Amino acid sequence: MALDGLAPAAALLLDAFATRSADHVWTLSTVSLLKALHAGRGLEELRRFLTGSSPGEELPQTVTALPADAASRTEKVRDLGTCHLLECVDEVQAVVIAKDRRAGALCFRVGPRHLMVAPDDLPAFRTALLKLGCVLPARP
Repeated sequence: MALDGLAPAAALLLDAFATRSADHVWTLSTVSLLKALHAGRGLEELRRFLTGSSPGEELPQTVTALPADAASRTEKVRDLGTCHLLECVDEVQAVVIAKDRRAGALCFRVGPRHLMVAPDDLPAFRTALLKLGCVLPARP
């Protein structure tokens, strides 16, 4: 996309979402949009700029399709928050805990010796461990 007489702030915005290939020429690509998303930029910011730069004109199909594709890629993996990763002394201990009626309902096995517990479930998990004869010390 080529734009003459562009304000410095607009050029910075385009630099965040597209690759500058000449003085007043930027190229939108899936890679450039994903990098902007990775850096915390929002595609709505780009859409507002592009529609405001061409009032009354319809944007080319690729200029609308690329951001839509990039947005769909943000839905493929979600961060569900922090969990506690616990390491057992051996695989047998991990199996015993994971198969326990109480403790097993509060954790997931992650490999042979590791268990994952959600933060909200940690107090109940500690209580279940105590009933199994194990103690998970509180972190300072």
